[in-house]
Amino acid sequence: MKKFKLLFYFIICFFFIKNVSAAAPTASISVSSSSVTSGQSVTAYVKVNNFTTAKIKIDSAGATTGCSYNNIIQSDTGENITETIPVTCKASGQGVINISYTVTALNKNYEQANLSGSKSVSVNPPREKDTNNYLKSIGVTGYTLTPEFNKDVMEYSVEVPNTVDKVTLEASPESGYANISGIGEVEVNEGANVFEIKVTSETGAERIYKVNVNVKDENPINVSIGDANYTIMKNVKNVEAPATYEATTVKIEDMDIPAFYSEVTDFTLVAVKNQNGDVSFAIYNEEKNTYTLYNENVSDQLYLYILPATEEKEGFVKTTLTINDNTYDVLKSENGNTYLVYAMDIYSGEKHYYLYDQKNNSYVLYDEDLFNSFTMEITRYKQVVLAFGGAIIVLILCIMFLLFKKPKNTKKKAYKEALLKMKEEEKKRKDDDAFKKHTKEDAVEKMNDATKIIEDFESNMETEEKQEKSTANKRKKAKK
Repeated sequence: MKKFKLLFYFIICFFFIKNVSAAAPTASISVSSSSVTSGQSVTAYVKVNNFTTAKIKIDSAGATTGCSYNNIIQSDTGENITETIPVTCKASGQGVINISYTVTALNKNYEQANLSGSKSVSVNPPREKDTNNYLKSIGVTGYTLTPEFNKDVMEYSVEVPNTVDKVTLEASPESGYANISGIGEVEVNEGANVFEIKVTSETGAERIYKVNVNVKDENPINVSIGDANYTIMKNVKNVEAPATYEATTVKIEDMDIPAFYSEVTDFTLVAVKNQNGDVSFAIYNEEKNTYTLYNENVSDQLYLYILPATEEKEGFVKTTLTINDNTYDVLKSENGNTYLVYAMDIYSGEKHYYLYDQKNNSYVLYDEDLFNSFTMEITRYKQVVLAFGGAIIVLILCIMFLLFKKPKNTKKKAYKEALLKMKEEEKKRKDDDAFKKHTKEDAVEKMNDATKIIEDFESNMETEEKQEKSTANKRKKAKK
């Protein structure tokens, strides 16, 4: 009985395995997305199972620029295989993309199957770009901002202890298409620190939110420099020392204040901050207890501290000039736009005048002797040019005089020719119909004018001839 059962199971398994290995070819289609926007792409996957040879054709129609496939695939081993064929279509316009396939396949038992199918993909019109550039939230990690967040409020404040030197700014946009810059960990110094968080919409429109982080100072030292108010910084770990300066301390209002000193300039600098949170340096005079804003101008490896130009120089006048957002007393050439600035070289401590080029924001050491020599050469050159030009003009006038001067007998000849020509013209005019229209009085008047001109000319000629004869007689008598 057991043997019979085993034989029965064996026969069943044999037919099952045979039927599995001889399964008929099948095919199916799937798409990467059932809906796309015009301009986007969608990929269709046609999967063919259980074949040794298959002719596969894929086509597309509808709202697409088109995609297709047409090929024969064969098994290298003669065994049934499975293949997946991808085709990618780009959507265009609006409507539906229809992707279809037809497959003629044979399996290893030479069983043929004719298969087909299709998938549809909806094409939506292009989405308009998002203009939203508002924030959904804003904050400083671990602290509460004031006022309470409102997307239409552009400025917020928070106060932190003086032990804090870094804070983290956080924010999120209302629109998933907007970009944010200015968030993350930032360094803060004592006093006011102003940070900007910029939100840029998908269309490129920007909106700026400001966060004022005030690092609390229990005993602030406030000073006035010029027309502005500043607070002396007691924490300068985030402040970089200027060139040639070393860290030190000074006593101000019985407090040890971090400072910077240079043996080259002999300046003691303290860091100060204005009401906008901008950090700068001030020269501290301990004896006079005064403060002067420190400037540092860099050009072609020159590090200059500009001083007031008090000396007067020939050819220059005193004026003011703005350099790097600061205004200084300088000298300007009387005839031109040449500027002289008086400055100290921060590395050498030497003080000189420098020629300043506004266009390139550059400085060149001013050599007064060379400059005066150059100016004299230019003046001499101008004088030579003027003298040469005057000589040329006189020469041209002489040539013109010689060209246009005519001998006396030429004048007589010209007179006769002019008289003859006038008579010919008069004869022609008498024959002209237009001339006949003139009144007799007009004709007489014009003839009288012409006659007077001729008579005057003849009189002048006779006078000139008499003078010439008289001069000739006098010369003859003188010779005798």
